[in-house]
Amino acid sequence: MKKKNKKYLLKAQKIIPGVSQLLGKRPEMYLRDGNWPTYYKRAKGINIWDLDNKKYYDFSLVSAGTCVLGYSDKDVNKASIQAIKSGSISTLNPPEDVELAELLLKDHKWAGGVRYVRGGGESMRIAIRLARAFTGKENILFCGYHGWHDWYLAANHKSKKNLDFQLLPGLKPLGVPKGLSGTVIPFRYNNEKDFKNIIKKNIKKVAAIVIEPCREGNPNKKFLSKLKSIAKKNNTLLIFDEITSGFRLNSSGAHKLINVNPDIVVYGKTIANGIPMGAIIGRKDVMDYTIKTFISSVFWTEKVGPASALAFIKKHKKLKLEKKLIETGKKIKKIWYEAAKKNNLDIEISGIDPLASFKINCSNWPAVITFFIQEMLKFNILSTNQCYANYKHDKKAINLYRKACFKVFNKISKLLASGDLKKYLKGPEKQMGFNRLTKSN
Repeated sequence: MKKKNKKYLLKAQKIIPGVSQLLGKRPEMYLRDGNWPTYYKRAKGINIWDLDNKKYYDFSLVSAGTCVLGYSDKDVNKASIQAIKSGSISTLNPPEDVELAELLLKDHKWAGGVRYVRGGGESMRIAIRLARAFTGKENILFCGYHGWHDWYLAANHKSKKNLDFQLLPGLKPLGVPKGLSGTVIPFRYNNEKDFKNIIKKNIKKVAAIVIEPCREGNPNKKFLSKLKSIAKKNNTLLIFDEITSGFRLNSSGAHKLINVNPDIVVYGKTIANGIPMGAIIGRKDVMDYTIKTFISSVFWTEKVGPASALAFIKKHKKLKLEKKLIETGKKIKKIWYEAAKKNNLDIEISGIDPLASFKINCSNWPAVITFFIQEMLKFNILSTNQCYANYKHDKKAINLYRKACFKVFNKISKLLASGDLKKYLKGPEKQMGFNRLTKSN
């Protein structure tokens, strides 16, 4: 590790529990013992410079998928800087609130109201509050990952394994009121039998069915339509969590591809290309409950978020950005497939094209993915088994990634055959993370 990166990491380990505020950015999620760069000086496009000015190409999560236009996009930056110069917040409200709401409702003709937050987790928390307020019921049926809040983690009070196939194995709901036990129940994507059994036992108490419309592939119209029908018949709200899937397959939500409208849809992450922002969009009668219950925050009224979101969405539409993201994702998947095939590796490739992931089926996957991350760094590439497609993933960068993948996959194949792979790890195996976007889960 370079000098400045090491200095900051050692400081953080003493005074910041977990080092990073985001689980997905903790260094042990990539490499341990200081072998991951951890801190950056600046970022532009798909390039990141660490504190010692070493340049990397980002073919990993691109800050949890927030910056699909690339880091530090000039047009979003311009809108953000102008908002700051004109006063990012005041006693009055920014007109961008209204302009953005109009734009979002134009793209969601089934909806009648919009509220803003400054992150995806907040938007999901509000959506759950609204569902419970509107229906007068408390239970939540969910599929997928929906944040760190009490309502979600309460699933593991009932069973320690409820979140194993949704999030992280063995996650403990420490600090979550035990009174929430039994109020949150998981189900599996595209498993009608599983869902019917759960709904039969709980429907009279269910306030909302919460689901990411996309998992390992494009939205499943048949399954999502079934959820919609059941929700409508039973005074239950259907909530689509598009925090991850939004703005990747089109210029808004993935659910629009199949014409299945939820009662509420939530956005975060990408809606302002990395500027803190999120939105809850829903039916007018449902959204009116945001003023019947208490949902309020000073920083939900600042100017930078909505101004940046306006700039991002307009540019997304102009570029037809989803075409580039899908194209790039397909190329990445092809690289993995061909590199694995050439080196006789049993690979499993999943995810919608802009959110692709792979897994090599072997006896010690944690060691393999640790080695992959470690060796790709030698090519100045930040990588893991997931790649979030980015507008700035150009031909030159993709070719570099391809050459590196073929070489590293070749090493993996040889070391798996010899049984020596673990000997070549520079440190302990990485901490394994989210169990998402893989068919085997």
